[in-house]
Amino acid sequence: MLLLIELAVVPLAAARLTRLICADKITEPLRMAAARRLPDQSLLLYLLFCRWCMSIWTAVPMAAAWWAASSLPRWSGWWWLDVPTVALALSHVTGLLVRAEPED
Repeated sequence: MLLLIELAVVPLAAARLTRLICADKITEPLRMAAARRLPDQSLLLYLLFCRWCMSIWTAVPMAAAWWAASSLPRWSGWWWLDVPTVALALSHVTGLLVRAEPED
């Protein structure tokens, strides 16, 4: 049962955090302030508005936290293999969820 909860909660939390950073109204003032200060072609500016791009940056710490906190067995047992693999999977799930959302 714990496995099913982790399989649902961790990817959804990564997707939610990504949306919070890139698309939610509550963080819009921060994004707009960055947009005023950064050049139009800035990669950081692009990152702040691209959920596909930001998802990997939110997924890495979430994958590390999952690896450190979960009591479930890891498939390899090596953090340096498990954390990047889980981060990539979380990022991809986030991207798929983004595609399912209507455009704002």
